[in-house]
Amino acid sequence: MRRPPANVLGALLIVVSASSFGTLGPVTRYADEAGVSSLAFATWRAGVGAIVVLVVVGAAAVAGVRLWKPLAEIPRRDRGFLALAAPINAALNLAMFIAFLRIGVALALLTFYVYPAYVAVISVLWFGERLDRLRWLALAMSLTGVVLVVAGAGKLGSLDVVGIGLAVAASLGQTFYSLAANHGFRRVPGMQASAVTMGGATLVYLLAALVIGRLGEIAQPFGSTAALGPVLYAGLVGAGLPTICFITGIRLLGAPRASILSTLEPVVGVTLTAILFGTVPAPIQVVGGAFIIAAGIVLQLRPRGEVSDHEAVVEVSS
Repeated sequence: MRRPPANVLGALLIVVSASSFGTLGPVTRYADEAGVSSLAFATWRAGVGAIVVLVVVGAAAVAGVRLWKPLAEIPRRDRGFLALAAPINAALNLAMFIAFLRIGVALALLTFYVYPAYVAVISVLWFGERLDRLRWLALAMSLTGVVLVVAGAGKLGSLDVVGIGLAVAASLGQTFYSLAANHGFRRVPGMQASAVTMGGATLVYLLAALVIGRLGEIAQPFGSTAALGPVLYAGLVGAGLPTICFITGIRLLGAPRASILSTLEPVVGVTLTAILFGTVPAPIQVVGGAFIIAAGIVLQLRPRGEVSDHEAVVEVSS
């Protein structure tokens, strides 16, 4: 069976990733209603996600496919960036959880989703990537869409300096993670990078819980089926699957285009919330979603004869 072009495959993987991450809003709400704290939810989400990836890696190894490289085969630079990715990923998630509480979900998301612009600018200025007019147009359309989708949710919350600062820090952390996945630890297999990132984040959360005296909260998901279900779902669909898809997709598509496509996440979140909790999206949110979807279509358009800088062939070790 013929493999789809790298840019198409990369786009599909990012769409799957954004859609999966987008389900976390309603799932987090279910977990909260079942008595699971944000810290416990984040810990189990990362931990279950890491376990899922390790199971896949193990099954592949039994089948003779190597998805994991010994440390000796990974350049020191890549190992360094990967070591930074785990705590930064954990910190940005914790920062967003606190920002949600201080300034509200809408304003926190609005601040966070500026990161595609950061990625695009840094990619051009630092890494010398080329973004034509269509790519800049797609970026503008996606950011406009995010503003409309989030603003349509209602009150944006208070202008709390600490809360906004945390959301900005989370946005910068996601910028680093996106660029590191493409440029920093690119020679680390995607499965391995996913497992290390989520496993490392789990350890960070556990350490944080121990330091602040809230380690007992980690057992909350075992209190009931209603509490355990959302946590297991978040680990599988909200962490393991999308993290693998994101890292693989960003390497096929490039950091700027992948981050722009990722703005589909709030659209999925708003739509799913409307379906599950009976809320009706405002007309402005529908328009914003249309902008984001249109940006995704624009990203797949290229002047005749242009070859993407990131249409790389996925390496499979044997």
